[in-house]
Amino acid sequence: MGGNDRIRELKMKYDQKTPKKFSSQRLLCSEDKLFMLLLRLRRGYPFEDLGYFFDVDPDYCCRVVYAVLRYLCITFQNLEKHLFISAEAQNERKPLPFRPFKNLRVIIDGFDLFIDCPSNFQQQGNTYSDYRSHNTVRFIIGISCHGGIIYVSPGFEGNMSENQMLAKSGFYDLLDEGDAVMSDRGFKNNDELLRRGVELIKPPSLGKRSQFTAEEEIRTRAIASARIYVEHAVRLIKANRLLRSYSTPLNSLGTISDYVYVAGYLANFGFKKMGKQKRTSVEKSLWIFAPIGAPNTKQQSQATTLRLDGELFLEKLLLLRGTKTLTLQ
Repeated sequence: MGGNDRIRELKMKYDQKTPKKFSSQRLLCSEDKLFMLLLRLRRGYPFEDLGYFFDVDPDYCCRVVYAVLRYLCITFQNLEKHLFISAEAQNERKPLPFRPFKNLRVIIDGFDLFIDCPSNFQQQGNTYSDYRSHNTVRFIIGISCHGGIIYVSPGFEGNMSENQMLAKSGFYDLLDEGDAVMSDRGFKNNDELLRRGVELIKPPSLGKRSQFTAEEEIRTRAIASARIYVEHAVRLIKANRLLRSYSTPLNSLGTISDYVYVAGYLANFGFKKMGKQKRTSVEKSLWIFAPIGAPNTKQQSQATTLRLDGELFLEKLLLLRGTKTLTLQ
Protein backbone atom coordinates (compact mmCIF):
# COMPACT_ATOMS: atom_id res chain seq x y z
CA MET A 1 0.00 0.00 0.00
CA GLY A 2 2.96 2.36 -0.32
CA GLY A 3 5.28 1.15 2.42
CA ASN A 4 6.87 3.30 5.10
CA ASP A 5 6.82 6.49 3.03
CA ARG A 6 3.06 6.34 2.73
CA ILE A 7 2.70 5.73 6.48
CA ARG A 8 4.90 8.73 7.31
CA GLU A 9 2.87 10.91 4.93
CA LEU A 10 -0.39 9.89 6.58
CA LYS A 11 1.05 10.55 10.05
CA MET A 12 2.17 14.04 8.99
CA LYS A 13 -1.27 14.90 7.64
CA TYR A 14 -2.87 13.60 10.82
CA ASP A 15 -0.58 15.74 13.01
CA GLN A 16 -1.35 18.83 10.94
CA LYS A 17 -5.13 18.42 11.08
CA THR A 18 -5.44 17.14 14.65
CA PRO A 19 -4.66 19.64 17.44
CA LYS A 20 -2.38 18.52 20.20
CA LYS A 21 -4.03 17.55 23.42
CA PHE A 22 -3.11 19.94 26.21
CA SER A 23 -2.13 18.54 29.54
CA SER A 24 -4.44 19.62 32.37
CA GLN A 25 -2.04 18.35 34.98
CA ARG A 26 -0.22 21.69 35.13
CA LEU A 27 -1.20 23.50 38.31
CA LEU A 28 -1.96 27.21 38.03
CA CYS A 29 -1.35 29.56 40.91
CA SER A 30 -4.04 31.99 42.07
CA GLU A 31 -2.40 34.89 40.24
CA ASP A 32 -2.46 32.99 36.94
CA LYS A 33 -6.13 32.08 37.42
CA LEU A 34 -7.05 35.69 38.09
CA PHE A 35 -4.97 36.81 35.12
CA MET A 36 -6.76 34.27 32.94
CA LEU A 37 -10.13 35.77 33.91
CA LEU A 38 -8.89 39.29 33.21
CA LEU A 39 -7.67 38.23 29.77
CA ARG A 40 -11.03 36.66 29.07
CA LEU A 41 -12.93 39.76 30.21
CA ARG A 42 -10.75 42.56 28.93
CA ARG A 43 -9.43 41.08 25.69
CA GLY A 44 -12.24 38.61 24.94
CA TYR A 45 -9.92 35.69 24.19
CA PRO A 46 -11.68 32.36 23.54
CA PHE A 47 -10.87 29.43 25.78
CA GLU A 48 -8.82 27.77 23.05
CA ASP A 49 -6.41 30.73 23.01
CA LEU A 50 -6.26 30.84 26.79
CA GLY A 51 -5.42 27.14 26.83
CA TYR A 52 -2.59 27.77 24.39
CA PHE A 53 -1.26 30.71 26.45
CA PHE A 54 -1.20 28.79 29.72
CA ASP A 55 -0.45 25.37 28.21
CA VAL A 56 -3.56 23.73 29.63
CA ASP A 57 -6.71 22.17 28.25
CA PRO A 58 -9.42 24.62 27.04
CA ASP A 59 -12.04 22.85 29.14
CA TYR A 60 -9.87 23.39 32.18
CA CYS A 61 -9.65 27.11 31.28
CA CYS A 62 -13.44 27.27 31.14
CA ARG A 63 -13.76 25.79 34.61
CA VAL A 64 -11.06 28.07 36.04
CA VAL A 65 -12.58 31.24 34.56
CA TYR A 66 -16.04 30.35 35.84
CA ALA A 67 -14.75 29.54 39.33
CA VAL A 68 -12.78 32.80 39.62
CA LEU A 69 -15.70 34.76 38.20
CA ARG A 70 -18.10 33.37 40.78
CA TYR A 71 -15.58 33.96 43.57
CA LEU A 72 -15.23 37.64 42.63
CA CYS A 73 -19.01 38.03 42.36
CA ILE A 74 -19.59 36.60 45.83
CA THR A 75 -16.78 38.75 47.25
CA PHE A 76 -18.19 41.97 45.79
CA GLN A 77 -21.73 41.03 46.82
CA ASN A 78 -20.60 40.66 50.43
CA LEU A 79 -19.06 44.14 50.21
CA GLU A 80 -21.97 45.74 48.37
CA LYS A 81 -23.52 47.43 51.42
CA HIS A 82 -20.13 48.87 52.39
CA LEU A 83 -19.43 50.07 48.84
CA PHE A 84 -22.83 51.79 48.69
CA ILE A 85 -21.50 54.82 50.54
CA SER A 86 -23.96 57.00 52.45
CA ALA A 87 -24.95 60.50 51.37
CA GLU A 88 -23.51 61.98 54.55
CA ALA A 89 -20.10 60.48 53.86
CA GLN A 90 -20.16 61.83 50.29
CA ASN A 91 -20.73 65.40 51.46
CA GLU A 92 -17.08 65.62 52.46
CA ARG A 93 -15.09 67.16 49.60
CA LYS A 94 -17.99 66.69 47.19
CA PRO A 95 -17.04 67.62 43.61
CA LEU A 96 -18.40 70.87 42.24
CA PRO A 97 -21.06 69.50 39.81
CA PHE A 98 -22.80 67.65 42.67
CA ARG A 99 -22.75 70.35 45.34
CA PRO A 100 -26.12 71.93 44.41
CA PHE A 101 -27.89 68.62 45.16
CA LYS A 102 -28.26 67.97 48.86
CA ASN A 103 -28.24 64.39 50.19
CA LEU A 104 -27.47 63.02 46.73
CA ARG A 105 -26.40 59.40 47.21
CA VAL A 106 -26.38 57.70 43.83
CA ILE A 107 -26.69 58.59 40.15
CA ILE A 108 -28.25 55.76 38.16
CA ASP A 109 -28.46 54.98 34.47
CA GLY A 110 -29.34 51.98 32.32
CA PHE A 111 -27.59 50.38 29.36
CA ASP A 112 -28.21 47.44 27.04
CA LEU A 113 -26.13 44.60 25.61
CA PHE A 114 -27.25 43.02 22.35
CA ILE A 115 -27.87 39.28 22.31
CA ASP A 116 -28.65 36.76 19.59
CA CYS A 117 -32.31 36.24 18.78
CA PRO A 118 -33.65 33.26 20.75
CA SER A 119 -35.50 30.51 18.93
CA ASN A 120 -38.28 30.51 21.54
CA PHE A 121 -41.01 32.99 20.59
CA GLN A 122 -41.76 33.94 24.19
CA GLN A 123 -38.10 34.69 24.85
CA GLN A 124 -37.96 36.71 21.65
CA GLY A 125 -40.77 38.94 22.88
CA ASN A 126 -39.39 39.23 26.40
CA THR A 127 -35.90 40.23 25.29
CA TYR A 128 -36.91 42.54 22.43
CA SER A 129 -36.32 46.23 23.14
CA ASP A 130 -38.49 48.69 21.22
CA TYR A 131 -35.98 51.45 21.96
CA ARG A 132 -33.01 49.49 20.55
CA SER A 133 -35.00 47.51 17.96
CA HIS A 134 -33.01 44.44 18.97
CA ASN A 135 -32.99 41.62 21.49
CA THR A 136 -31.09 42.89 24.51
CA VAL A 137 -30.18 42.32 28.14
CA ARG A 138 -30.61 45.42 30.31
CA PHE A 139 -28.58 46.58 33.30
CA ILE A 140 -28.71 49.49 35.74
CA ILE A 141 -25.57 50.93 37.30
CA GLY A 142 -25.11 53.62 39.91
CA ILE A 143 -22.17 55.84 40.79
CA SER A 144 -21.36 57.96 43.80
CA CYS A 145 -20.71 61.69 43.73
CA HIS A 146 -17.00 60.94 43.46
CA GLY A 147 -17.39 58.87 40.28
CA GLY A 148 -16.98 55.38 41.73
CA ILE A 149 -19.33 52.59 40.62
CA ILE A 150 -21.25 51.56 43.73
CA TYR A 151 -24.16 49.59 42.25
CA VAL A 152 -24.56 47.11 39.38
CA SER A 153 -27.85 45.31 38.87
CA PRO A 154 -28.29 41.80 37.48
CA GLY A 155 -29.25 41.45 33.82
CA PHE A 156 -32.93 41.69 32.90
CA GLU A 157 -34.94 41.08 29.75
CA GLY A 158 -34.95 43.88 27.23
CA ASN A 159 -38.65 44.78 27.44
CA MET A 160 -38.63 45.28 31.22
CA SER A 161 -39.13 48.82 32.53
CA GLU A 162 -36.66 50.61 34.78
CA ASN A 163 -39.02 50.61 37.76
CA GLN A 164 -39.47 46.85 37.51
CA MET A 165 -35.71 46.36 37.30
CA LEU A 166 -35.10 48.50 40.37
CA ALA A 167 -37.73 46.61 42.36
CA LYS A 168 -36.49 43.13 41.44
CA SER A 169 -32.80 43.96 41.87
CA GLY A 170 -33.17 45.03 45.53
CA PHE A 171 -32.03 48.59 44.86
CA TYR A 172 -34.62 50.12 47.20
CA ASP A 173 -33.33 48.17 50.18
CA LEU A 174 -29.98 49.96 49.93
CA LEU A 175 -31.52 53.44 50.32
CA ASP A 176 -32.27 55.32 53.52
CA GLU A 177 -34.92 57.90 54.26
CA GLY A 178 -33.83 61.36 53.19
CA ASP A 179 -31.54 60.17 50.39
CA ALA A 180 -31.73 61.55 46.85
CA VAL A 181 -31.37 59.57 43.62
CA MET A 182 -30.52 61.20 40.28
CA SER A 183 -31.66 59.75 36.95
CA ASP A 184 -32.58 60.80 33.44
CA ARG A 185 -36.04 61.42 32.02
CA GLY A 186 -36.45 57.74 31.11
CA PHE A 187 -36.96 56.86 34.78
CA LYS A 188 -40.56 57.75 35.51
CA ASN A 189 -41.83 58.96 38.87
CA ASN A 190 -41.49 56.09 41.28
CA ASP A 191 -44.06 55.70 44.04
CA GLU A 192 -41.79 53.29 45.88
CA LEU A 193 -39.12 55.98 46.28
CA LEU A 194 -41.67 58.44 47.59
CA ARG A 195 -43.00 55.87 50.04
CA ARG A 196 -39.49 55.34 51.40
CA GLY A 197 -38.87 59.09 51.71
CA VAL A 198 -36.31 59.19 48.89
CA GLU A 199 -36.19 62.12 46.48
CA LEU A 200 -35.90 61.50 42.73
CA ILE A 201 -33.88 64.15 40.90
CA LYS A 202 -34.31 64.20 37.13
CA PRO A 203 -34.52 66.84 34.39
CA PRO A 204 -37.90 68.52 33.99
CA SER A 205 -40.12 67.48 31.10
CA LEU A 206 -41.20 69.93 28.44
CA GLY A 207 -44.67 68.44 27.96
CA LYS A 208 -46.87 70.45 25.64
CA ARG A 209 -44.96 73.66 26.21
CA SER A 210 -42.74 75.22 23.58
CA GLN A 211 -39.78 75.97 25.87
CA PHE A 212 -38.47 75.65 29.41
CA THR A 213 -38.55 78.39 31.97
CA ALA A 214 -35.28 79.96 33.08
CA GLU A 215 -35.22 77.96 36.31
CA GLU A 216 -35.97 74.69 34.50
CA GLU A 217 -33.25 75.36 31.96
CA ILE A 218 -30.67 75.99 34.65
CA ARG A 219 -31.79 72.90 36.55
CA THR A 220 -31.51 70.80 33.40
CA ARG A 221 -27.98 72.01 32.77
CA ALA A 222 -26.96 71.38 36.36
CA ILE A 223 -28.30 67.82 36.25
CA ALA A 224 -26.66 67.17 32.88
CA SER A 225 -23.27 68.31 34.18
CA ALA A 226 -23.58 65.81 37.04
CA ARG A 227 -25.04 62.90 35.06
CA ILE A 228 -22.26 62.89 32.48
CA TYR A 229 -20.10 60.90 34.89
CA VAL A 230 -22.47 57.94 34.92
CA GLU A 231 -22.08 57.84 31.14
CA HIS A 232 -18.32 57.56 31.69
CA ALA A 233 -18.98 54.61 34.02
CA VAL A 234 -20.99 52.84 31.32
CA ARG A 235 -18.14 53.41 28.90
CA LEU A 236 -15.67 51.85 31.34
CA ILE A 237 -17.80 48.69 31.52
CA LYS A 238 -18.24 48.46 27.77
CA ALA A 239 -14.51 48.99 27.25
CA ASN A 240 -14.08 45.28 27.99
CA ARG A 241 -13.96 43.51 24.65
CA LEU A 242 -16.00 40.56 25.87
CA LEU A 243 -18.92 42.94 26.52
CA ARG A 244 -18.25 45.05 23.45
CA SER A 245 -19.14 42.43 20.86
CA TYR A 246 -22.04 43.21 18.54
CA SER A 247 -24.20 40.37 19.82
CA THR A 248 -23.73 38.12 22.85
CA PRO A 249 -24.20 34.40 22.08
CA LEU A 250 -27.10 32.67 23.78
CA ASN A 251 -24.78 30.14 25.44
CA SER A 252 -23.14 33.03 27.34
CA LEU A 253 -26.34 34.41 28.89
CA GLY A 254 -25.82 32.37 32.05
CA THR A 255 -22.65 34.28 32.92
CA ILE A 256 -23.21 37.68 31.29
CA SER A 257 -24.61 39.19 34.50
CA ASP A 258 -21.56 38.04 36.47
CA TYR A 259 -19.18 39.47 33.87
CA VAL A 260 -20.92 42.87 33.93
CA TYR A 261 -21.04 42.87 37.73
CA VAL A 262 -17.32 42.11 38.06
CA ALA A 263 -16.39 44.53 35.28
CA GLY A 264 -18.28 47.33 37.02
CA TYR A 265 -16.54 46.97 40.36
CA LEU A 266 -13.13 46.28 38.81
CA ALA A 267 -13.44 49.63 37.01
CA ASN A 268 -13.03 51.32 40.40
CA PHE A 269 -9.42 50.12 40.48
CA GLY A 270 -8.58 52.17 37.39
CA PHE A 271 -7.58 55.78 36.97
CA LYS A 272 -9.06 58.67 38.90
CA LYS A 273 -12.39 59.70 37.40
CA MET A 274 -13.03 62.97 39.20
CA GLY A 275 -10.37 65.62 39.17
CA LYS A 276 -9.71 69.31 38.76
CA GLN A 277 -10.80 70.73 35.44
CA LYS A 278 -10.18 74.13 33.98
CA ARG A 279 -13.85 74.78 33.28
CA THR A 280 -16.90 72.60 33.77
CA SER A 281 -19.88 72.43 31.44
CA VAL A 282 -22.00 74.39 33.91
CA GLU A 283 -19.41 77.13 34.10
CA LYS A 284 -19.37 77.37 30.32
CA SER A 285 -23.13 77.99 30.41
CA LEU A 286 -22.36 81.41 31.89
CA TRP A 287 -21.58 82.57 28.38
CA ILE A 288 -24.91 81.25 27.12
CA PHE A 289 -26.91 83.04 29.81
CA ALA A 290 -24.91 86.28 29.55
CA PRO A 291 -27.17 89.17 28.43
CA ILE A 292 -26.82 90.35 24.86
CA GLY A 293 -24.81 93.53 24.52
CA ALA A 294 -23.03 93.12 27.86
CA PRO A 295 -19.69 94.94 28.05
CA ASN A 296 -16.85 92.55 27.24
CA THR A 297 -14.25 93.81 29.69
CA LYS A 298 -11.37 91.73 31.01
CA GLN A 299 -12.54 92.15 34.60
CA GLN A 300 -16.06 90.91 33.81
CA SER A 301 -14.63 87.99 31.83
CA GLN A 302 -12.60 86.87 34.82
CA ALA A 303 -15.55 87.30 37.16
CA THR A 304 -17.78 85.32 34.82
CA THR A 305 -15.47 82.29 34.82
CA LEU A 306 -15.03 82.14 38.58
CA ARG A 307 -15.84 78.83 40.26
CA LEU A 308 -18.62 79.47 42.74
CA ASP A 309 -19.77 76.74 45.08
CA GLY A 310 -23.23 75.19 44.85
CA GLU A 311 -26.20 77.50 44.96
CA LEU A 312 -24.05 80.64 44.93
CA PHE A 313 -22.94 79.65 41.45
CA LEU A 314 -26.54 79.11 40.33
CA GLU A 315 -27.53 82.45 41.82
CA LYS A 316 -24.88 84.04 39.63
CA LEU A 317 -26.45 82.39 36.60
CA LEU A 318 -29.89 83.66 37.51
CA LEU A 319 -28.65 87.16 38.21
CA LEU A 320 -27.24 87.28 34.70
CA ARG A 321 -30.68 86.23 33.46
CA GLY A 322 -32.46 88.75 35.69
CA THR A 323 -34.51 86.25 37.70
CA LYS A 324 -34.77 85.29 41.34
CA THR A 325 -32.59 82.75 43.04
CA LEU A 326 -33.22 79.02 42.79
CA THR A 327 -32.55 76.09 45.09
CA LEU A 328 -32.19 72.59 43.70
CA GLN A 329 -33.25 70.76 46.83
